[in-house]
Amino acid sequence: MQLLILRHAKAEPMTGDDAARQLTERGRAQVAQICDMRADELSAVRAIWASPFVRTQQTAQIVAERLGLPVIPQSLLIGDTPPQQVLDALQQEAEQWPLLLVSHQPLVGSLVNGLCGSDGEHPMGTASLACLSAEVWASGCADLDWLQHAE
Repeated sequence: MQLLILRHAKAEPMTGDDAARQLTERGRAQVAQICDMRADELSAVRAIWASPFVRTQQTAQIVAERLGLPVIPQSLLIGDTPPQQVLDALQQEAEQWPLLLVSHQPLVGSLVNGLCGSDGEHPMGTASLACLSAEVWASGCADLDWLQHAE
């Protein structure tokens, strides 16, 4: 099974409510670039889960429009959720693979590095997209197929 993990793109500076921060024009361009660079791989995605925060919903929506899929808001994808809660939810999914998660730091980095057992080796900048493969979604049980960073 493949799991794709995308960190939201560049957002407005923090001036108030973090959950309401929107993507910048640069952020929108970053997502479009990642979609173009990995169009073939993204075309296999069957479901998109995203944090309910505005910037992640906007990031996910750009991908969703290209794939013709809905974005499924998942409150467990906020940045400070323990990775094990996400892994537990993934274990319940049977028909949505490959699955794309759109979330925040530190969660995206914790998931990628924890699943691969790589101890922080794989940085997840804004609009970074990772593809992992595993039979079981547990710590140290996944392989990193590729990691694409926005330019």
